Amino acid sequence: MNFVLYDRMDPSRFFPSLPIHVAEIPFTILDSFVSKAEKTVRSLDTPSIPTLHFIRDDLLPFGFGTKWRKTQGILQYLQKNQIQKVLLWGAIHGNYLASFTTILRKNGFTVDTIAYTRDPHLRSYNERLVRGHSHTLVCYANRKLAYADWLAKEKVYPGLSLPEFGIHPGQNNGLHSFWQEIEKKIIQSLDTSHHQMNRQKIKAILRMEIGSGATFLSAFDYFYESSLLVQGVMVGETKETWIPKTKDLQKQLGLKNIPIPTEQILEIPKEGKNSKAHLQFDNNRNKTSLSFGKQTKSQKEWIREFYRNTNILLEPIYSGMTVKPLLRELNEMQITMSKPLPNPSGSLSNPPSSLSSGKNPISSIQPTPIFYLHQGGQIQHLDLILEKDHQ
Repeated sequence: MNFVLYDRMDPSRFFPSLPIHVAEIPFTILDSFVSKAEKTVRSLDTPSIPTLHFIRDDLLPFGFGTKWRKTQGILQYLQKNQIQKVLLWGAIHGNYLASFTTILRKNGFTVDTIAYTRDPHLRSYNERLVRGHSHTLVCYANRKLAYADWLAKEKVYPGLSLPEFGIHPGQNNGLHSFWQEIEKKIIQSLDTSHHQMNRQKIKAILRMEIGSGATFLSAFDYFYESSLLVQGVMVGETKETWIPKTKDLQKQLGLKNIPIPTEQILEIPKEGKNSKAHLQFDNNRNKTSLSFGKQTKSQKEWIREFYRNTNILLEPIYSGMTVKPLLRELNEMQITMSKPLPNPSGSLSNPPSSLSSGKNPISSIQPTPIFYLHQGGQIQHLDLILEKDHQ
């Protein structure tokens, strides 16, 4: 395999400040993704639909998205402590290893990788990145074996040994400046009168998927004392199993131990004949979450259609799973100003609303704008939009 490597890559050479691009999605896009039977008849007395903005982190180099920001804090930690070697472990086809091995290697660090795959015959672009940027690589056909190998090596490793998904306080340090800039962008987009607006007056929803949980927990921590509501969508795990892990994750990331309100965690039920695939907040244990990583023909076609209409490429693992039900909710105007969330600190008043499960009536209050964070990861799914030669 021929793979061009560079001794060092400073991301600032290409993107001086890893810029944040926010795009508003026009309402006309909603009718493109629902059937006629699903379209809601909008009367004159119906409140306007909330504005939907995409925070386009998928535009960063290699489509690595928010992982660029996470690694910046880890790079600072390595440089400050004069550490030259990093031991990683994780899924060889995953976005984490692909991005971290590439960024660390191109910044001049020695990368030793322990990987696993559930399908030894599968080949992917992420795998090429991992193999091309790891100085040493051992790949197992079993996750437990890979984890055991990492545990044994990390005890004597002469460098920084990162757990799966790279959970480390440096990730939060790298994300902190990101949230500061997002806060400014949201204020600018909402403050149409050009008057000074402070963070207690931001009425908006910031939504993102929950994978490892590091990005969501970092955002939740940063915006905790503001009236911007951070919502996380569970992908690959139920909130019943994930929420108990948050205290330990917050500790590993160097965050405050703040309980996560269940109202701010969404789950996606399976689509079926009698299901509208709405994002759910309730604790109904009878519903079934979508299978992680499972890709269907209809889902892929929907992603292609979304790309043709917006020029935004979603990927089928995370963003492709959450944007569709979000658009459907918007189309059916299911967003309401619900009752305030529990307030442990007493500092918040009338926080933004949450997507309902269809049980609450539509409020006449001005709908709360939504900012969806597109975290990237689409680089190995380019085949979804590339034209195929059928000759």
